[in-house]
Amino acid sequence: MKAARLHEFGSPLRIDDVPAPAPGPDEVLVRLTHAGVNPIDIRLRDGGAGRVELPFVPGCDGVGRADSGPVVVYGAGLGLRRAGTYAEQVAVPAKGVVRLPDGVDPVQAAGIGLAGVTAWALVGRGVTAADRVLVLGASGGVGSLAVQLARSAGARVWAQTTDPEDASRLDLGADRVVACDAAGLRDAVRELEPTVVLDGLGGAFTGAAVRAVANGGRITVFGVSAGARGEVDYATLYRKSVTLYGHASLAMPAADVRDALVGCLELVGAGQVRVLVDEVLPLGAVNAAHRRLTERRTTGKLVLAV
Repeated sequence: MKAARLHEFGSPLRIDDVPAPAPGPDEVLVRLTHAGVNPIDIRLRDGGAGRVELPFVPGCDGVGRADSGPVVVYGAGLGLRRAGTYAEQVAVPAKGVVRLPDGVDPVQAAGIGLAGVTAWALVGRGVTAADRVLVLGASGGVGSLAVQLARSAGARVWAQTTDPEDASRLDLGADRVVACDAAGLRDAVRELEPTVVLDGLGGAFTGAAVRAVANGGRITVFGVSAGARGEVDYATLYRKSVTLYGHASLAMPAADVRDALVGCLELVGAGQVRVLVDEVLPLGAVNAAHRRLTERRTTGKLVLAV
């Protein structure tokens, strides 16, 4: 079978012919049709998500068919501690396999694993109809889902993007879409005075979010696509009684991951949430997909047809 494998940290992946996996006890063999592309895949490629034995198959989520029917796979160490979904077939622990609901587009399902579970957890951290939510990086895979989930919770939601063109394309139900950089964030969202900021950008945006959030507000950082380091004015943080959280869905208990994935798929099946898919690319274009994510040239998810 074909698989995209990492042979050297920091180097592009190669498409190899490899033997099909043999599932062990409590594992399911899944013949994949699509795999999601996530920033964690790039971090793993560059050696920033733990050291794995090479060559290694990345990819932490995807969709395909098991003997029981169509399924979505995510979690259980896929693509991080064991061979992942950048391949035609994968052996998955049973706890990482969820039935694909009838009527759900497999391409959308391929983009909902890591992104959907993260967005579900972010909004589930106490977002209510009383909140005014600002989603930073709303054109990303997680951000675009977080906007929709926060709206479904009844909150007032503004979506932020750095690209003015994205602002005209983001039809996700947000009350407003603003296009600004970190320096312009406070002025751009002054009218909203958010009580909750979901920050998928990091870098200078986290410090800007501290200045922009309402007194007593909550900020959750779940990504660093704008930079892994930044400055925060601690005086502003404590004077405003701001609570700053970090979140990684990869650290969630397996049962919570499964519940979140099932919940997201149910909302997609009911037409209440849609996965924003930028493009479906062939497996052989995996390195081009990684470049586009690194350069932030995507709106929503990139999906590989495997």
